[in-house]
Amino acid sequence: MDTRSIVDALRGYFESQPDGVVCAWLFGSVARGTARPDSDVDVAVLCDRDPPQTLERSAAAMAGDIEAAIGHPVDLVVLNRAPVDLIHRVLRDGVLLIERNRDARVRFEVKARSEYFDLKPHLDRYRRAGEHAHGRP
Repeated sequence: MDTRSIVDALRGYFESQPDGVVCAWLFGSVARGTARPDSDVDVAVLCDRDPPQTLERSAAAMAGDIEAAIGHPVDLVVLNRAPVDLIHRVLRDGVLLIERNRDARVRFEVKARSEYFDLKPHLDRYRRAGEHAHGRP
């Protein structure tokens, strides 16, 4: 799976779509360049609206449209409703595909990073407890 061609196809898809997606990122194994032939393509979107039912229906339709456009299975994450640690991984490791509103992206990133670093000590303690429970030092 060629990362450059996936990025180009995703950018083309998002640029051709009407408003609704503020920003989109490629993340996961394809973004890291470690994807296998059977890997799915992880895409995260920040939407300009937040009613949960609308987002869920839109996300399912969008995932299908993206799969058709790029020819690979897609795992689509709507960042408006994603867990803080997943948002952190997307922002840390992801490739920004499209940005329709820089101010909205920056506000979202500042808020998300602040929430993550507030929560990080608790996440670290939780992970250590899980590792200890499974016999890992």
